[in-house]
Amino acid sequence: MDEKAVLKFVAEMPGACYDYPFEEDFETAVFRHKDTKKWFGILLAAPGTYCGCEGRANVRVINVKTPPDLSVILRENYTGILPAYHMNKTHWISIVLQSDVEEDEIRKLLTLSFDLTKNRRKHEGL
Repeated sequence: MDEKAVLKFVAEMPGACYDYPFEEDFETAVFRHKDTKKWFGILLAAPGTYCGCEGRANVRVINVKTPPDLSVILRENYTGILPAYHMNKTHWISIVLQSDVEEDEIRKLLTLSFDLTKNRRKHEGL
C-alpha cells in the first residue's frame, strides 16, 4: 500500500480526517478523529536503518495503536511491522509502507487504531 492509498482510506473513514500540523513539514500527516482531534495514526519518515532498509536514508511508515499482545504477534509475522518509531513502543507499531504487510491488513490496523483511540465516556449508559 502506498501513502496516497493510505491517505485516501483515512479520508474516507467515517469520523476521521488527516492534517499536516507541523510547521513547514508537508510530508508528516496526522490521522485524527474529526470530533475530538485525537490522533489515531501518523504517516512519517523513519530512518532506513531503523526499518532494516540499509542503503535508504528514509522509509515511509505509518504508526498505529494496537493492543500490546497483538503488537507482538504482528511483529513476529511481518518484517514490515516494527515497534513504533518515535512513539510508545508498547502500544504503537510502525508499518513500513510497500513492505510485506498486505493492503487489507493495513486497513484493518488503521480501523483498529481508530476504534482504540475513540473518546469513550467513563460512565456510558448512565
